[in-house]
Amino acid sequence: MEVDEEKNVSVDETLEKIAELLNEASISLKDSVRLSNLKNVQELIVHKNPELLDNFLDEILQFQLDKSGEVKKFVVSFIEEACKKDFETIFKVIDNFRYLLFDENVGVQKRSYLAMINIYKNTLKWIVRHQSQLEEHHKQTWYTILDMKNHIAAQLDSDNDGIRTCCIKFLEILILCMSERLKESIVPHVNRSDFSVDQLEQDESELFNRDEMKEEGRYHLKKLLEYTLSNHISSVNLITSICVLSNVAKQRPEFINTVLETFSKILANMPPTLGKSQVNAVKKQMKLQIQSICKSSLCIGFVTELTALLNELGCSNNEINRLIPKNLIAESNKKRMNQTQNGSESKKAKLGADKNQEKSVETLVEKLRNKENVADLVLVTMTNLPDSMTSKFTQEYKPISNAGANQQIRQLAQMMVSYMGDLSSSQSILTVDDEDLDDEEDEELKFKMKIKSEKIDYSESTKTSFNRQQSLTTTPTKTLPSNLNKPASNKTFKLNDVTNNVATKFNQEQIRDLFNKTYTRILDSDEIISKNKEACLVRKKTLIESTTIDTYDQNLMNYIFEDVKKRLDLALIWMFNSYIKLKSALHKRNSLKYTRYKLENGLDVKEEEEEDIIEVGKDRMEIIEKNERILHSEIEFCETEYDKILIMILKNLQERKDQKDMLFSKFITQVPHLTEKSFELLKEACKDKEKYLFNMSTLSELIITRSKQRNQLIQILLYFTGLSNQILRENACAICLNLYERSQFSQVIEEYAFTRLKFLNEPTPPSEIINEVVDESQELLDTSSWNEDMIKSCLYLYLNLMPVNHKLINGLTDVYIGAISEIKRVILKTLEEPIKKMGMESQELLKLIQDFPPNSETLVLRIIHILTEKTHPSIDLINKVRFLYSSKLPDVRFLIPILNGLTKAEIISSLPQLIKLSTAVVKEVFNRLLGMNTNVPVHKSPVSPSELLVALHQIEPSSCDLKTVINATSLCFAEKQVYNQEVLANVIQQLIEINPIPTLYMRTVIQSLTIYPKLSSFVVSMMQRLIGKQIWKNAKVWEGFIKCCQRIKPISHQVLLKLQPPQLKEVFQSAPDLKEHSDLDVL
Repeated sequence: MEVDEEKNVSVDETLEKIAELLNEASISLKDSVRLSNLKNVQELIVHKNPELLDNFLDEILQFQLDKSGEVKKFVVSFIEEACKKDFETIFKVIDNFRYLLFDENVGVQKRSYLAMINIYKNTLKWIVRHQSQLEEHHKQTWYTILDMKNHIAAQLDSDNDGIRTCCIKFLEILILCMSERLKESIVPHVNRSDFSVDQLEQDESELFNRDEMKEEGRYHLKKLLEYTLSNHISSVNLITSICVLSNVAKQRPEFINTVLETFSKILANMPPTLGKSQVNAVKKQMKLQIQSICKSSLCIGFVTELTALLNELGCSNNEINRLIPKNLIAESNKKRMNQTQNGSESKKAKLGADKNQEKSVETLVEKLRNKENVADLVLVTMTNLPDSMTSKFTQEYKPISNAGANQQIRQLAQMMVSYMGDLSSSQSILTVDDEDLDDEEDEELKFKMKIKSEKIDYSESTKTSFNRQQSLTTTPTKTLPSNLNKPASNKTFKLNDVTNNVATKFNQEQIRDLFNKTYTRILDSDEIISKNKEACLVRKKTLIESTTIDTYDQNLMNYIFEDVKKRLDLALIWMFNSYIKLKSALHKRNSLKYTRYKLENGLDVKEEEEEDIIEVGKDRMEIIEKNERILHSEIEFCETEYDKILIMILKNLQERKDQKDMLFSKFITQVPHLTEKSFELLKEACKDKEKYLFNMSTLSELIITRSKQRNQLIQILLYFTGLSNQILRENACAICLNLYERSQFSQVIEEYAFTRLKFLNEPTPPSEIINEVVDESQELLDTSSWNEDMIKSCLYLYLNLMPVNHKLINGLTDVYIGAISEIKRVILKTLEEPIKKMGMESQELLKLIQDFPPNSETLVLRIIHILTEKTHPSIDLINKVRFLYSSKLPDVRFLIPILNGLTKAEIISSLPQLIKLSTAVVKEVFNRLLGMNTNVPVHKSPVSPSELLVALHQIEPSSCDLKTVINATSLCFAEKQVYNQEVLANVIQQLIEINPIPTLYMRTVIQSLTIYPKLSSFVVSMMQRLIGKQIWKNAKVWEGFIKCCQRIKPISHQVLLKLQPPQLKEVFQSAPDLKEHSDLDVL
């Protein structure tokens, strides 16, 4: 019993602690606090008290809506841990997990992808075991998981490198789950309970099909291999893929051969985008993975492949022998021998054959390192190339990224040996004589083999060469060309030997015709090899590099714009080629400057620095100066050429009617460098009414991505923030606000906005402002004074930044103080929108209201009015204005915006000053107090309509003249919706109770009767009460009394009957008309 009680107490304490942590996390504004509390909760309910998991599951899941990405990642982690603890939890949280998997935050997505690894394999295992007991919600959950699985598997094409890495890791678990685990599989201890296809009891069921799952697993492996071998893969992704493939090979031996072949292909063709350090990192990781395979029994049967890979990775023979145990080598060789057709061949013979083959490879490697041999091989084999590329070659061809490297040479040699067989018995590799060939061998093969010994002289006429090719390709049974039987020539083939005599054989017209045909043929090469885009681009790049004639530049331009969507890449190649020439010239100039510096300061000049700039026998400085002049001309030419091509392409792209493909944006964002003319063209493009959205978006992208030219680009954007064109200006300001949130742009934008603002303190508009306004309006302006367009041009950007940075209001205040009246008027006019966005909770605004600088009263007053125009004033604002009014500036105008926040006593005490203001202002005051013409959802005034009118009657003449009070009461009577018959009757009744009777009492009674004649009976009763108060003692009130009797006669006679004879006589003397139709006899 005691143990149970202690346990109950412990659970209760845990529940209280969890509730406290969750409450604190819910109200905390700090991410670190929320994360810390949530981690403590996870520890308590997942690891220490898992029985409480269901109690607090919903409370923790609600944090998936948190703004912080770190908190969302915690929720993903919590779901993963909860599902590990209880597999069935996934059926409760699947919708929450799916929501997080598709979150906008990339970090949350990546964490969800990694969590999906455990969730997928655990759920798959649970579903398979409970197939016969599944309910509908179980199946729906599984279908949702399959949908998420397919989504993640498709992310290999994602633009985010981290997303691709997580996808690769997820593909590993898919491949392992959708393949069979064999006896030879090496499975880590933590993965021994994982699912594999062989665990399916049935080949086919409602949810699973063994063959389809295995096929899907092979499909995912194929996709992973294709991505691993792609040229655009990053180093991180490649390293991850190597680790994944290694794990797949160890756990699924059926794929080990495919994995080793993939490793070999990676080494042979590293992605060209990788740097030297990245290549080394990839090789290091591959070496580690291969070493782990070598230490296992999996290497049996693959010792040769593993040894070759380790050799390519730089391992010595001693290291390889240490890695692969001798017993495994023996078993591997035995296995290979059993697989050969002649099983009786001895191990010794096999090893001897391998040794001879390796010797042949080494011999070939030495020969292939000779450039002359390689050139001869290429030239001879070209004779057998078909007229058009085969479809197979077009599909399978990939550029060799490491051509000429030792690794590539060795691989080529191994390929040649594998095709040609053992060459150890030959006299010399690549030097086979005629006697070594049988008479029945193909003459074409003999021609290929006799390269080195014959040293064919290609300087003969092209006609002979052409005939030789024809003889080889069309009639292979013919004898070899006669020149092959000649003694070997020592002359090396040179292209100049063929081209030097062209000028003597052809005239200029023929040469030009040949060039035109060649030019056209290369341009049209995409029609021939359209399936091999890379080969096509290589040919066109060659053309671009050799084209320097204006005519051909225009031809190339026309060709590009015949189908610019498909040929924009050619335009980019053209630009990059031109830019490389420019950079090369600039680099040479810098080298010359450095060499000059060394010579002038007596420093040593290295030989490689002298090579290109120093001529033997001449003064060094003289040669440098000469080269500098040449380079200066070359740089000017390259700059002009680059600018000309760039502007020509941009203009053509901009003039296109259809801009939906955004080719202009695509091109200008990918060119290597933008010139001054291109800036002007981009500026004009942004003004285009039809295309400004695309072009402004392009400008924004350029600002972000082009750090070196950012200043020029951002000045273009800032120019648009001052235009009177609302569409362009608002778009530019919106982009500026987005950039302003980034630290690298905020200072530039703010300084520009403040500089423009300070122009308003100048007596006349600066030329910069005048030029902008004239440029936009195309009209002549008076440059001696500011006009509204000029003033607004200086304000637009600054006012847009104020809601983001509230401190900027202080700069606006300073400028306002020193500005002329016209500028002040425009500032007050344009201030509304930014102040509303800042809101009355802004601390900077409250500080300004409480302690504003001298001569800024009207600005502050305008700010207060804007803040309270459509909403009730906040307590902080009321207190600031109240303090301002009582201690610093007793100007009653400041109280008007916050009237509804003051007490009744404060309002009544300030009425004498308020009604002295202009009629329009007084009307605004009454509107605020009476709730008239306001957009405030709920109006609650401290003073009722009747109290306001009564208070006006009680104003002392010493504080306000009677005429002003009469005008104020007239404004009240004008609001008939507020001052209806009941309200006025209430006012008349309240006023009669005041002693002495207010001077304007009878005037109010008469006005009420005029508006509402039905009040006459009520007024008679009030007048009878006035007689009891001896109304005749107050001359003004008595005069009003008589006038009222005249207005309501004849019912006023009953009032007159109450008067004493002297007062009645006075009434008849003042108003003889009252005596008519009267039966009164005045003594």
